[in-house]
Amino acid sequence: MIKEIISQYQNKSFLVAYSGGLDSTVLLYKLLEIKKKYYIKIRAIHINHNLTLLSKKWSEHCKKICNINHIPLIVENINIKNKTNNLEEKLRIKRYNIIYNHLFSDEILLTGHHINDQCETFFLSLKRGSGPTGLSSMSFETLFGTKKIVRPFLKKTKIELQTWAKKKKLHWIEDFSNLNIDYDRNFIRNEVIPILEKRWSYFLKNCFRTTIICQQETRLLNDFLRERIYKLIKFDDSLNIENFKNIKQAMCTALIRYWLLLKKIKMPSYKNIQCIYRQMIFSRIDSNPKIILGKHEVRRYKQSLHFIKTQPSLKNTLLFWHKNNIKLTLPNNLGYLIKNNNGTVLPGPKENELINIRFQYEGYVLILGRSKKRKIKKIWQEKNIPPWLRNQIPLLFYNNYFISAIGVFVVNIKNKNRTKCIISWQNDLKSTTNNFFSFY
Repeated sequence: MIKEIISQYQNKSFLVAYSGGLDSTVLLYKLLEIKKKYYIKIRAIHINHNLTLLSKKWSEHCKKICNINHIPLIVENINIKNKTNNLEEKLRIKRYNIIYNHLFSDEILLTGHHINDQCETFFLSLKRGSGPTGLSSMSFETLFGTKKIVRPFLKKTKIELQTWAKKKKLHWIEDFSNLNIDYDRNFIRNEVIPILEKRWSYFLKNCFRTTIICQQETRLLNDFLRERIYKLIKFDDSLNIENFKNIKQAMCTALIRYWLLLKKIKMPSYKNIQCIYRQMIFSRIDSNPKIILGKHEVRRYKQSLHFIKTQPSLKNTLLFWHKNNIKLTLPNNLGYLIKNNNGTVLPGPKENELINIRFQYEGYVLILGRSKKRKIKKIWQEKNIPPWLRNQIPLLFYNNYFISAIGVFVVNIKNKNRTKCIISWQNDLKSTTNNFFSFY
C-alpha cells in the first residue's frame, strides 16, 4: 500500500519522523525497499524528548540504523522544565515546530501512525466532547503549514506492522513509558482498547470506519458552509452577524466555527462556540463582549465579530521622543512613528516642551474642523475605531498638551509661535478602513 501512496507524489522527497519505535522503523525499511526499485529521496528526523535516562541511547540507535542504510538523519533535543501540566500537548507542539523548520519545501513528512493510533485519537476526542471534526481524528494527508504530512499506515493495525517487522528481523526501541497509564493516550491504549478488542475483534476497524465517515461528513458540511461564509466575511476579515438572530442556532454556531477554522487555530471546544454564540449575538448592542481563546480573543463591534491577538495593556505606557530622533519604535509590534513628508502637518513642539507618546486619554477634546468639544469615546466611535484598538493608537503630547491621535484626528490647539512638523505612523495594525493610518 505504501508504494501506491508514494507514487502519487511527483517530488519523491520524504522526511521520516523516526522515533526508533516499531511504527517508524517499519516505515523507514518499507521506504528502503521501494528505493531499490524507484527513485526517491529519504531523510529522517529524530526528536529526543529527554524524558528518560534511555533517551540518549535511543538517539544513538537511530543514528546507527541510519548510518548503516545511508540515510541522512537530523537529531534534535527538547527540554521542557515544567513536566507537570499538559506535557503531551507541549511536547507535540514543540516536536512539530522543530520538524516543520527542517522540512524542505519540496519534501513530504511521513509518519508511522496506524489504526491503533487513530482509535486512540478518536477516544481522546470523544473524552473532550468533540463534534464530527474532532472525531475525524487523523487523515491520510494533512496540510502542515505550506507543506504536507502523509500517514501511509493509517489502514494498518499495529499487529500487522509487528508481524512484518519480525519477518524482516528488524530491531526497534521499546519505550516503556508507553505503559504509564497516567497519560491519557496510554490509558486508552493499554486499558480501554484491549477490553473492547477482546469483546469485539472487529472494533478497531469499525472505529476507523467511523473516523472516515466523520471526515466525509465534515467535508460535506465545510463545502456547504464555504459557499455561505464568504458572503459574510468583511474586507477586514470580521464576520457579519447582522442577521444571526433570524437564523437557527445550529447554523449560526456552524458558521462561527467555520470562520474560526479559517484562522488556522486550534479549534475551540463546543462549550466555547456556544459561549461565543450566546454572548456575541444576544448581548446588548452597546456592550463589549469578549471571549478569550488562548492567545487570541473574539470580540464584537457593532454587527461584526473580530478575531484578534491579545495585546498587553499600554494604559500606563509613556514614551519620550527626543527631538533629534527621526524615528520612534512603538511597543506591541505597533510599528514606528517617523518624521517625514508623508504624514500631515502638525503644530510643532516649543523649545522647552517634551515630546511624549501615550496610549490612554479620558475627557473632552476639540478636534480640528469642529466647533465643540466632545468626549474622546464619542470621537473613537465616530471614527469607527473598535474599543480594543483605542489603547493601541499612539497619542502625541507636548508636555501635557494633547496634540493628536496619530493617523486618526488632530486636536485644535493654539498654534501661536509654533513651528510645523510632519509625523506619520508606519504600522501593521488593521483599522476599519485600511492597514495604514494616514492623516486627513
